Amino acid sequence: MKVRFAVNISSGSIFPRRSDRQKFAELIRVIDGAGVDMISTYDSSFLGGDAYVRATLIAEHAENAMIGVHPTNPLTREPQIMGGFLGSLDALTEGRAFVGIGSGDSAVYNIGYKPATRARIESYVACMRGLWEKGEAIYDGRLYQARWGGALDRRKIPVMLCAEGPRMFHLAGRISDGVLFGAGVLPEVIENTRNLVREGALAEGRNPEEIPFWFTTRTSLDEDREKAQRAIYDSVASILNHSMRFGLENKSLPTQLVAKVQEFIDGYALYEHQVQHGTNGKRMVDIGLADYAMDRYAIAGTVGDWIDRIDELADAGATNLYISVERGDLDRQINYMRVFAEEIRPRFL
Repeated sequence: MKVRFAVNISSGSIFPRRSDRQKFAELIRVIDGAGVDMISTYDSSFLGGDAYVRATLIAEHAENAMIGVHPTNPLTREPQIMGGFLGSLDALTEGRAFVGIGSGDSAVYNIGYKPATRARIESYVACMRGLWEKGEAIYDGRLYQARWGGALDRRKIPVMLCAEGPRMFHLAGRISDGVLFGAGVLPEVIENTRNLVREGALAEGRNPEEIPFWFTTRTSLDEDREKAQRAIYDSVASILNHSMRFGLENKSLPTQLVAKVQEFIDGYALYEHQVQHGTNGKRMVDIGLADYAMDRYAIAGTVGDWIDRIDELADAGATNLYISVERGDLDRQINYMRVFAEEIRPRFL
């Protein structure tokens, strides 16, 4: 079955280094050459350096894929700043920029903010679109103006919403140019969340079939299956936490796991968010949630495991998959993506 892919990456080190430029360029060329639809990088200054720098470096070396920041949030980036950056990225890539916006996680919690409300997200998106289209918009009760509004190559850069809960899926159906599903890839989750997006789209008079659906996964590739799985326990723990943190109702969660998931969320260590072999992954294992969480959110194991898992997800309706590259050593990242490009990607063309 044909499956489309997008890839989220880091720079190999906390801050991109001049000495790593050639290897980073090679990584991007390998990913872009695999025929993926999108390449993005996370926007959390808590986890690493500036996303705008990483995205620009990606844009210099990717000739075909769309390029963007994902996930970002409305709280740490003013809409005029984000809108101007995306306009610049769109010009640099000749019309291939995009953005994925969520409510905020490590980037906002670790500076003492609360996640953005749906109303703020909707207003933020409307403000950027207003700036792109006519150079002015209202946001947070203030007039925003930008002299570059009429100079953009495109007046509508794709804005995708990162959705994990019922009301965010509904909002995504109403206003987004694509939905980045973070609720998991179990068949019952896929069916339920698709219906919520459709409801939102129809409420706005939109055709749900015209809204792209991308399913976020946590991924790890290794010849040793157990090693691959252990490598992303903390990453899987992070998505388990932020997909469940605003309540467990209507999350397609088995009744027998509700108390365990609530216990996990209540004790989640924000400062150790996505720390490999850290507290959060260990707690997920100790509480007895690892197997369920890996099944709900992950693609991990050998090449054969990946192929079987992707087939399974495609049969369930997840034919647009967002995968990630493990953070750290660029040589390992390059090898990881080369194996993906040569041994996995061709099976789903």
